[in-house]
Formats: sequence, structure tokens, C-alpha cells
Amino acid sequence: MFASPKFEMKAGYESMLRNLFLCLLLIGFSVGHAAAQCSAAPSTYSTTCTELQNYLNSFQSTLNSQWNGQKSAVDFSGELLNADANRGLTAILAPQAFSEVLVELNGYAEVGTQAVTIAIGFPLLYQPFYGFQGTNPASYNQVLTFYQNVVNEAHKRGLKVIVESSVLFPNLASDLPLSAYYASLTEAQITAGRAQTAQVIAQQLQPDFINLGSEPDTQSELLGFVQEYTPQEYAAEISSIVTQLRGAGINGKPLVGAGCGTWQMDAPDYITALLGTGIDYLDFHIYAVNLGYLTDLPTYIDMAHTGGKPAAVSEAWMKKVSDAQLQGQSEYGIIQQLSSDQTQTADAFSFWAPLDAQFLTEMVDLAYWKDLLYLSPFPTQYFYSYVEYSQSTGLSSQQIQQQGLLLAATNMQNGTLSLTGQAYSTAVASPTRPVTASTASGATVVAPGSVVSVFGTSLAPSSAAAFGLPLPNTLANVNVTVTDSHGTQVAAPLFYVGPTQINAVIPSGLNPGLIALTISAPAGGVTSAVRTTSTAPGLFAAMEDGVGVAAAQAVTNQSSGAQTITDTFTCSGNPPTCSAVPFSVTNGMTALVLYGTGIRGRASISDVTVSVGKQTLPALYAGPVDDFPGLDQVNVLLPTSLAGSGSIGVTVNISGTASNVLHVAIQ
Repeated sequence: MFASPKFEMKAGYESMLRNLFLCLLLIGFSVGHAAAQCSAAPSTYSTTCTELQNYLNSFQSTLNSQWNGQKSAVDFSGELLNADANRGLTAILAPQAFSEVLVELNGYAEVGTQAVTIAIGFPLLYQPFYGFQGTNPASYNQVLTFYQNVVNEAHKRGLKVIVESSVLFPNLASDLPLSAYYASLTEAQITAGRAQTAQVIAQQLQPDFINLGSEPDTQSELLGFVQEYTPQEYAAEISSIVTQLRGAGINGKPLVGAGCGTWQMDAPDYITALLGTGIDYLDFHIYAVNLGYLTDLPTYIDMAHTGGKPAAVSEAWMKKVSDAQLQGQSEYGIIQQLSSDQTQTADAFSFWAPLDAQFLTEMVDLAYWKDLLYLSPFPTQYFYSYVEYSQSTGLSSQQIQQQGLLLAATNMQNGTLSLTGQAYSTAVASPTRPVTASTASGATVVAPGSVVSVFGTSLAPSSAAAFGLPLPNTLANVNVTVTDSHGTQVAAPLFYVGPTQINAVIPSGLNPGLIALTISAPAGGVTSAVRTTSTAPGLFAAMEDGVGVAAAQAVTNQSSGAQTITDTFTCSGNPPTCSAVPFSVTNGMTALVLYGTGIRGRASISDVTVSVGKQTLPALYAGPVDDFPGLDQVNVLLPTSLAGSGSIGVTVNISGTASNVLHVAIQ
């Protein structure tokens, strides 16, 4: 009989297994890395959809004819929705707020951006505001600490940080007495308060960019002004803020910008005025493609370049509005239309996804063409989810928007991108972006407690391997922090680090969903995202490439009571090649012992089966190998009916999820 469900190994074989396992962990394998239409739009939106499609098609023609395809260095970004100051003080200081930010940073690691954008408007980081109409003075330091931690986490991941610092929206940050506070201040006091806020952001948060504002019309309305800032008035305010920043020694880090929306009727006058304010760059917002608002953007960028300034776009989305809704409107009327409940609700429907994907792809091409500093879409919940129009009947605008946010939060945790998110991710993809996969199979869905490999460039300054247990959390001054879908952060045990590969164990006990592995190296941080499930079976191959001959053993209990253990593979040559070693299933009760990872989390042994050729067999054992972190073992008893099968495929299945297919040879 068998000595134990795991099959007892005789002396000497444990040493062989250890050597095999270490070899597998030190060498991994490489992991390889739509036309929009309006047919799905309901009749209510068909005219708007057709107009928008025509504008996008026209702009694509411009890109095709004027851009030579060369890609400049652009930092592609997205808004950190959970750190948006317009959520209000209660949301920012909620116990779960920081964890929500960590989950969102995981999402950006999956999208593959090089930066994140944070809206921190006046007066949230203006200390004199606290105490006004009962606001708690102690909250200031709490808010400052929150944002310091957010920026630190972004920088740890190798992400640049763009801060937008205009003014808060009273209707959004409704737990703050903003309207009353704005009304209590003179224009000079508002400018002084904004300057102090910008200085705090620059010195205390240390972002890479500060945009002082790109919507003078919106700012005027939020502050309760009867008339919008003129270009000269807005430039005077920006100039005063920049002068204070320069006087405080802030010059070059962070870069300071300002600008206007493309819908501004006198946008060229704003650009001309702002060029003389001492800013480092011009920043633009684009929320409509109608009526020249898209086609004018390259011209405005060229004006910045002619004035000796680079340009950037810190907010970009295509609002679902028709020409008729915008024609004849005042500037206040335009921004009210773009931000209305009607427009926000229209944006949420899934039939817009192909158009949104086309818009963002064109914006990425524009960024490359015009050498932008950065491009940052907003709102970014549509990277993850939309609302089905057919399921919105009877729902209010608020309910539709809330449903969209909840779906987006769920998909973000699970690592599921919408068509729009996939399009943006593909458009901004960098060949140096690290990829995480199962060390055994190369699958990009992994399990807690499993062994993974991160492939990339400049991951570590030198190569180093762990010797002995427990595994270290640092090798060659490199460590890996894993953040799960609930914001929990744990250090990952390391087997090996090198410039192009890191092998580590995903810590057990993490919440399933999207996780991020943040690699902290002397050269700077970098993050890779990967999806996790409770089990993700992967089998080790003899050639360490996830295919071919299994790195397995055949264990036979003979009628005499003797037990024999045979490797099912042999490797030789330089470079090595591996082939199957045929074994018998007729010399006694024979079990196949497979080695893999991502298996130990199975709920029950009955959930695990092994496909051997055309037969599906129950597993005798499926779980961890003692003293080998992340290594799992599956034992299956082979029937004598398999005799003479020759080369035959082997797969482990757990509750319907199959591993990679490997081969053994049966005499």
C-alpha cells in the first residue's frame, strides 16, 4: 500500500526535487504581450452619435495626413477618482478612502499608464479655511497626510503625479460650506489662497506637475462671479500665483501650468495672455468634439509651442452632446450643458464604448503627434464599466450614474477592463511595461500562495538568488510589495531578482481580484498588475517553458512492498533539451506525481481532477509540498488501461479551470 496520500519519497529524491525546484525558479520563459459605429445607439441618441462619429472620422483623416507616426515621449495618465477633492471632506477622510486609492492605483497598473492625475482644488489644502462655519481645524493635517500618502504610493509605483489645483465644486463637495466661503472672499483673497494652496502642494506633496487651472469660465461660475474672467484677469491671477511659487524657490520641480478649455470662445486670447505669466507649460481641457472644439486643439498646441512652451491635456473626454445643444450658447451655457445631469447620464451608456475608444485612441495619437507632456482622460470609470441602456428604464439620472460607478468599482477590483479601457491600454502600451505571470504555466491569472515571474527591464541592478528558508523579502536591495483588491499591502517572498526577471511568491491570504506588484529598486519604482483567483493551476515543464514534457515523477508500489520512483523526463546538451522517459503502469499500483503552483487553494480534493489522455481521473492529493514555498503537488493513480499509450497529454482541472497541457510517455 502507499505510505501516504502524498506518496512517500525515498532518501535522495528530496534532494533531487529541491534541485529541480530551484532550477525552475531561476529560469523563466518569455510571455508574449475597431471601427466605431452608431448602429447600437437608441433613436434618442442616433443624431448625436452620427454627428460625433463624423467629427472623429474627420479628425482621424487629419491625423493620417499630418502625423508621420513617430511617437514622442508622453506621460499617459488618468484621474484618480477616489482621491478627487471634489468628493468632499467626509469621503477623503473615510476609513476606507486610502484603500480605495490603492485599488485604483492597481487599476492604472493594469491599464499601463505612466502617471496619475489628482484634483486638489482650493480651499481643501488651505489651512485658513478650516474653522470657517464649523469646519474642524484638525482636519487640515489629516487631509494633508492623506494626499502625501497618495502621492507617495504613486511615486513608489514609478508613476508621475499631476495635480490639478483650481477650485472645488460646491455642488459636489456638498459637505463643505464652499459657496458661503467663496462669497466671503475678495478676488485678491481668492488669488492669495490659491497661491498658498499651490505652494503647499508643491512643497508638501511634491508632485511632478501642477496645473493651476484650465477652465477660467468654470472657475468663474463656481466662485459665483457674474462675469467670467477676461483673459487678462485670469492671466493676472495665474501670474500672481506663479510669482509666489518662484519666490518660494519652486522652479522646475514641479512644472507649473495653466490653460483653458477648447470650447472657450476667445481661447487664443487666453493662450496669448497666459504665455506671459511665467508658467512652464500650457494645459488644455477638451470635453466636446463638436463645432471645431477638437480640430482647434492642434492649433492651440502650436500656439503654445510658438510661444516657447510645451503643452499638455489634463482632462479629456467626449461628452455626448449634439451641435444643436451647443450652438448659440454663452460660455456659461456651454459648461452647464457639458456638466448637466442629462449629459453625465448619456455618457454612462455602453453603446458609446466604441466611440469613446476611438476618441481616446485619436487623443493618444494627437499626444504623440504634438509632443504633449501628458494626456489624462477623465472621467475614468468608463475604463472599467458602462451601464446597459436597456436596463436603465425607470431609473433616475442619479441612479444610473451611481450604478455605473458601482459596476466600475467591482470591475476595477476584478481587473476587468471595458472596451474603452482596453483601447486606451493598447494605445499607451510601452514595450518596457512589466508583465506578471505564473512561473509554471505563463498564465496571466494567478493564485495567492503561488509562484510568479515578473518580466521587464531594469527590474533590479544585478542578479541575486535566495539560499535557504525562509525566503527573504529583499534581494539585491530590491523588494516587492503586493497590494490586493481591498488595499491590503504585504511584502512578497523572493526567490530570485535580476534586471529582466523577478521570481516571487504571491502571499497567501490576499483578497482575490486585481493585485499589483510594486517593485522598489534603487533605479526607481515600477508596478505590474495581475488578476488573482483562489486557484489558478499551472504545471511545471521540464524545459521551464510551460509546454512539452512534464517535470513529474512516476511512483510505483510493487506487490513485494518495494516502492520505485522514476523521473518522467531527462535533459541533456547545451543548450539543454528535454525528452520524456517512458514508464510502466503494469508493474504495480502506479501514481503520477505532478508539480505545479496555484493549486493549494482548492476548496475540496473532489474539485480536482486530472485529465490523462482521454481519461478524467480523481486526484489522490492536491496541495502544497512541505518546505517548498509556492510549490504544489498533484498525485493521480493511473489505471493499467493506459498501458501502451505512448506520449500522452496531462492536465490538472480545478472546478472547471484547466492548467497548461504537458506530456508524459507511458509504456
